[in-house]
Amino acid sequence: MEEANRIRSKLTGEFSVTQRPEPIPGDLRLGWGVSLLLLVLASSRGQRCSLQKVHFLAHLSRTAKSRHQMREVVARRRAPVDLSVRIEPWVNRAAAFAAASGLVHVQDGKALVLSDEGKKAAAAIRKEKLLEDEASFLEHIGKLTTEQVVERIMKMEAL
Repeated sequence: MEEANRIRSKLTGEFSVTQRPEPIPGDLRLGWGVSLLLLVLASSRGQRCSLQKVHFLAHLSRTAKSRHQMREVVARRRAPVDLSVRIEPWVNRAAAFAAASGLVHVQDGKALVLSDEGKKAAAAIRKEKLLEDEASFLEHIGKLTTEQVVERIMKMEAL
């Protein structure tokens, strides 16, 4: 009875909301991360890619500046050394959640493959025009960015 009263007091007691100066960054929002992950996979050949390529495209699709720089590298107007690519911690969290939700399959611990449910979710994201800038970038760059291209850029070799 005492436990029930304690819980009831927490549920019916006073609370306050404090306005925060900035919204939570996208990379801390699981829905955003899973959505971007699905778009990366949907834009890749065979709707499958290595974890390295997922990290690569996820990082470069995040900002207008990095999207522009990658377009320049693919067009050979900029050297791969000009790209600053990093491993994104949120990608692993998003991949684990997407796999547990049945949106992707992990292949040999090295690659992610879009499931049928993942394909439907990616199509819905595009249809609703969510993450429109990222989706447009990935649609253009995703299939051009092969595993070999990613490997060469990560080694800072010319394309």
